[in-house]
Amino acid sequence: MTIPTSNGHALTNGTSKKVQHDNDADADSHIDTETLMSCLTHFSLGCGNDGFPPALPPPPTSALGTREEQRRIYLGPKLSDRATGGPDAGPLIERFSCLFKDQYHCKTNPKGIVSMGVAENFLMQRECIEMFSKALAKNFLASDLSYGDNLWGSRRINKALSGFYNRYFDPAVEVQPDHIICVLDQLFFTLLDEGDAILLAAPYYTGFDRDLIGRARVKLVPVHVPEGDAGFSPGCMDAFERTLKETEAKGTRVRAVILCNPQNPLGRTYPRDTLLSYARFCEERDLHLVSDEIYAMSVYENKSFPDAAPFTSMLSLDVERELGMEFDKARLHVVYGMSKDFCANGLRIGSLVSQHNPLLLRAMAATSMLMKISSPADVIWSSILSDRCALEDFLGENKRRLAAAQASVRGWFEERGVEVAHSNAGNFIWVHLGGKLGFSDAISEKKVFQKLLDGGVYIAPGTAYHNPSAGWYRVTFSIAQDDLAVGLSKMEDLLDLRVVV
Repeated sequence: MTIPTSNGHALTNGTSKKVQHDNDADADSHIDTETLMSCLTHFSLGCGNDGFPPALPPPPTSALGTREEQRRIYLGPKLSDRATGGPDAGPLIERFSCLFKDQYHCKTNPKGIVSMGVAENFLMQRECIEMFSKALAKNFLASDLSYGDNLWGSRRINKALSGFYNRYFDPAVEVQPDHIICVLDQLFFTLLDEGDAILLAAPYYTGFDRDLIGRARVKLVPVHVPEGDAGFSPGCMDAFERTLKETEAKGTRVRAVILCNPQNPLGRTYPRDTLLSYARFCEERDLHLVSDEIYAMSVYENKSFPDAAPFTSMLSLDVERELGMEFDKARLHVVYGMSKDFCANGLRIGSLVSQHNPLLLRAMAATSMLMKISSPADVIWSSILSDRCALEDFLGENKRRLAAAQASVRGWFEERGVEVAHSNAGNFIWVHLGGKLGFSDAISEKKVFQKLLDGGVYIAPGTAYHNPSAGWYRVTFSIAQDDLAVGLSKMEDLLDLRVVV
């Protein structure tokens, strides 16, 4: 199989083969493989007549350049250094806008891009529309046109959420409505000072590169834990210890750890003893521990992974009793939202549970009116959470459909000789195309990404998630199943992925 590229390189017969062009080699040397933004920056999505240039010059010293460089594109009064000195989201916004505008549709845009790289769940779309419509029709009140009865989400949503957490997250201490605030944007702005660092295991959700740096201006430090099962064992904390020392030796203060459970992009849950190891590490190093549990109810049965750990919330740990040590509960913060488990990325609802840190909640409340969730979204989610029977049916059916879709896509890749990592949660699987196609470098990974994109399929390259080993990709299996079939067919033809007899 040959994968031609626009800059004179090719992947041939499962190996990387380079055509001798010095200029091409120089261009490749400038490609940043660390973020999703950088991956998209160097690719054309065919937006407009000319598309985007295939490569950009090396980045300036700051995201939007010096004041003189900014003047080339903006002649107005000076903008704040706080806004312009952070990461430039412009290229990412432009390229994702083009991707979203050109999404495949069998009737209206059959030549569009099949998006298999965004974590969205369309498996329950019909049920969601029915449930959400009924919730609004029955429960939207005149009072929902006002500021309501709470500055950061209604009392209604906090009561519904506390009941949900108590029923499904098995908290060691019962969650009360006043433990919850439905505002997430300011969390790290409130926890950390500008320039402080956060440790998190790599690969990690690439959105953190935008969400945490843009406003809070903190530093994300990837911790390269062992690959495979070892990365989910208590021993992975050795890598955290090394990274902490290395970071602080450079003069950067580490203040927090993020744990994604279930993990994104690997799509699997952590065992309880590893969660306790995270708690021990943060207590001994006096760090905040933020547990992102956005996929908590999207844990499914994977028959090829029978030993998968069940989902365990950090809220359920009684660290002092289980480890026999003091643990300051004020350092633990759990975040959750509606987007994944309730198939509603567009409703933009998130919540924070911090049961023992009222000062944090009070500080976040000071600016909460600026980011309060909308009344319609509040009505929809609180109504669903309050209907126990309907909620149980919805979550159960969603898990069954996730399991079936995952098994089907996993089988598709494995039948073609592609390694798929163990998973039991989320909307995606982690596939090793590099092993099948015979490459292990980031440049080849991006070329495969570009070839698929040019052919009408978008999947997310692993180096965009700070994965230390190139060749892995995150593939979403929970899109519309007819679209999924089209996307897989395109991948089969573009990469010559034939069934291994």
